[in-house]
Amino acid sequence: MMFYLLKDRYHMLSLPLKSSFWFMVCNFTQKCISMVTTPVFTRILSEEEYGICGIYSSWSMVFEIIVSLCLGSCAMVLYTKLDDKERVLSSLTSLQLILGAVWSIVFLIAHTWLAKMLDMSGPLCMAMILSVASSQAIYLWMGYKRYLYEYKGSVLVTIVVTLVSNVASVLSVLFISKSAAGRLLPAAFVNVVAALALYAWDLRECFALFDAHIWKFAFSFGIPLIPHAVSQFVLSVSDRLMINYMCSTRDVAMYSVAGSVGAVISMFTASVNASFSPYQYQQIKNKCYEQLGKKADQVMFILAVILCGIMLFGYEITMIFGGKKYEESAQMIVPLCLGAYFGYLFQLFSRVQEYFLHKATLAIASTLCAVVNIAMNFVFIGLYGYRAAAYTTFVCYMAFCLLHFGFYKRVLRIELDGARIYHARRLAALSGCLIAAGFLIGWVSKVRTVKYFVTAAFIFGCVINRKKLWVLLQDSF
Repeated sequence: MMFYLLKDRYHMLSLPLKSSFWFMVCNFTQKCISMVTTPVFTRILSEEEYGICGIYSSWSMVFEIIVSLCLGSCAMVLYTKLDDKERVLSSLTSLQLILGAVWSIVFLIAHTWLAKMLDMSGPLCMAMILSVASSQAIYLWMGYKRYLYEYKGSVLVTIVVTLVSNVASVLSVLFISKSAAGRLLPAAFVNVVAALALYAWDLRECFALFDAHIWKFAFSFGIPLIPHAVSQFVLSVSDRLMINYMCSTRDVAMYSVAGSVGAVISMFTASVNASFSPYQYQQIKNKCYEQLGKKADQVMFILAVILCGIMLFGYEITMIFGGKKYEESAQMIVPLCLGAYFGYLFQLFSRVQEYFLHKATLAIASTLCAVVNIAMNFVFIGLYGYRAAAYTTFVCYMAFCLLHFGFYKRVLRIELDGARIYHARRLAALSGCLIAAGFLIGWVSKVRTVKYFVTAAFIFGCVINRKKLWVLLQDSF
């Protein structure tokens, strides 16, 4: 009986909400596959070889910015502005693979110098470049499917590629080579094959290897956004690097366990973005500003409630991720969650800037905040230790959000004669309430009786108002 009730409820869900649900399942499955295979690699590979895998991962994040030219964001804007979306996908995928080939040629020309700079062997460097370009081509295809809310194919491809690449890497390490190359080369090969297969399928739908208008737009859109992407990368990794430099590797471990809670948050926000990001661009195009503003309020409210739950049970989550020896990491859950909230909120404003092609303001805000974050980390980590990095990250993301809000208002004055899209006062009130709740939870979470009473009261309220909550959830996507 319960199965049929759940089945009926599922069929009642809107297409965007189904898309968000399945992308959350997909993200969770990816994390599970990685968690299952990681112990195999850590036990078979030596510390040096596993360290090379970490270097490979770090440089991959850098090369994603350089090789991708932010084509994913570019594609989303073009899907909104142009009717022939298949042509956009085919042209941008062609461009992405060509960029990968160009960087491969650059490496072949200067392979000795680059391999030394990256501190990796030549084959691994080449595999990294090809893997990054292929992964970005796959992301373009997935972005196209997300825009159309065609979640089934996207989820299936993601899980299959993740599963095959991890299984291939495990088998390679077990039976071929107990080295970083044995771990990384099979995964790169799987990415390349998957990207070429999807590209061939795209060409069957629309044979558009080159479109001058689309390529010109991609370069004019992507190149100015590189500083924005680099600054976001700096914001995400500078705290750990500076803690390692100014404190100790033990403190990095403590901070990293608290930061791993961000993986839980990002799993949810990535799932929401899968449906809400295309919706934002579509509503801006259709001038449905009031409806978009209402949806944004609801999405941010749901995110705030989830973050309150994570903050309230930060201690228990820390015990799951790290155990008793990482107990002090729980003290950083609240500021990191607040930083994650503002890290998502700013995207509401940045996408308006992207849609109206105000790229310079994106780069200015991001670069400024990255510089301020490094300066604050240098001052406050030195004064108060590694825990200060959690609070500087929160403050910088809040400043980041305020700067983007200012530039968003500027875009409205220039492009829409001052028309309103989002309800600034509601978002400000929600943000203020969440900050107050965060610091209150920081005290309440230490008193277990109060914490469990608040949790029980919340669950009871949800049960009593379940019909209203169901309507809110459906109406938010």
